[in-house]
Amino acid sequence: MGIQDGWKLFSPDTTSFVDWSASKISSSSPNQLGPRLGIDASGWMFAAKYHQAQTKNPAQASLFKRLGHLFHLPILPLFIFDGPKRPLHKRKKQIRRTTDWLTADFKRLLDGFGFAYWDAPGEAEAELAMLSSVHKIDAVMSEDFDAFLFGAQCVIQINDESDSQYLIEVYKNDNQFLPHDLVVIALLSGGDYDASATIDGIQGCGIQTDVEIAKTGIGKWLFDALKNCSTDNFCGVTSAWRKDLCDVLEKGSYRLNSRHRSLVSHILLDFPNAAVVSQYFRPLTSQSKGECRTPVSPLPSLPDIPKLVRLCEELFSWGNCEDIIRKFGDHVFPGLAVRELLLAWYKRRGVEPNIEKTFTPQAIINQACSLRSNQQRHSSSELYVSLTITLIIFHQIASSVAGSYNAATPEPMSKRWTAKAEIHVWLPRVLTLHALPSFLDNFQLQEKEGSKMMSSNVIVKSPRQNYGSKLSRNSLQKVRSTSVIEVSSDEESEMVTG
Repeated sequence: MGIQDGWKLFSPDTTSFVDWSASKISSSSPNQLGPRLGIDASGWMFAAKYHQAQTKNPAQASLFKRLGHLFHLPILPLFIFDGPKRPLHKRKKQIRRTTDWLTADFKRLLDGFGFAYWDAPGEAEAELAMLSSVHKIDAVMSEDFDAFLFGAQCVIQINDESDSQYLIEVYKNDNQFLPHDLVVIALLSGGDYDASATIDGIQGCGIQTDVEIAKTGIGKWLFDALKNCSTDNFCGVTSAWRKDLCDVLEKGSYRLNSRHRSLVSHILLDFPNAAVVSQYFRPLTSQSKGECRTPVSPLPSLPDIPKLVRLCEELFSWGNCEDIIRKFGDHVFPGLAVRELLLAWYKRRGVEPNIEKTFTPQAIINQACSLRSNQQRHSSSELYVSLTITLIIFHQIASSVAGSYNAATPEPMSKRWTAKAEIHVWLPRVLTLHALPSFLDNFQLQEKEGSKMMSSNVIVKSPRQNYGSKLSRNSLQKVRSTSVIEVSSDEESEMVTG
């Protein structure tokens, strides 16, 4: 939380996750590997615990689905977990320093998807802000406003992650507030670390007044005074700062619209609490005194298919060979194609030539089938393509299933997939064209030839997912709900150039 109504201090941009990553790829420097996103793991676990579903281990199932969404994007994530030395009190509650019960399974799922993670020594938000300040990540994903107080410049929140769209809110500071300005607002309004049970900050001081006072720059005086001050002397510094604050409120300042003498009577003698000030200005991170470890920037990697299969068999009721392949078709196979595109993009730019050692072809992109046409519901920056999954993937799946929930199958999986291992998926258009510039040439040619033979401009077509078995009623409904529209060559050209 950080500051009550703190998110209202910024005007967020609502966009799709695909479009946000596309803008980062298009504006990336020659040596960048893709958008790097630091994620507060505790926020994901908190949301997963409240996921209601009629299934085995609903919290883990929620995390699997969320990770599958993320795996589909050309994003390099780094998950940060809270550490053992995080503050004892936050939001007037005592914090347990024991490991969250969901952490172990979450980390196993991250290993399966090939995502990086890191244990912070203290709070994850402080660690993420530090990584942002040293340019190891490009943005922070967190539900906690404290990330801004600790110095993050760009914070992302998930707005809608339904199957039809993946929208995010992008909050940018853009130097509207310096970190010490936000700390002053937190102190005046009562932030997360104020353990007082009765008083939040200064009584009668609303958010607009807090902002007005912070803009006087009085927070910089406190920050500079504490920079080279030992913790033992914090009380003396905060006491002197309190007197300066009272003077500003009584006498006014050229940046204050009016004097605030009435507030002075509400300022307690122990305001601000030295321990609270220390938490804001000197949060424990991997760069703090005595801490010598720091995480590396996240790198692209492939999933550990056997490990992920064994996890799914252990954790989920659908952990049999047939259903695992079906689930992987939605949550894993599209991500394999995205990683093939990333590798092709690196090759074209001459970036990290040795990165290919960690990649082996797992998904072959065949051809484009259509483009997103309903821009109100979907991102226009996606291509619908046919994809062939290499047979080694299916052999890995079949050989990794121990049979705990194995359903009887009418024929061997390897034989079934040898005939045709093709699926259709949505891939990021910008990354595809950066990696394979001529990829749409055949699609445009086919569209032009097709327009000569058909009078209609628009053809409705449902995506085919050839899993080698009859679709269930639920699967059929899902296919119908994800029907796409193939557009004519004129419309397609408009979307590509737009």
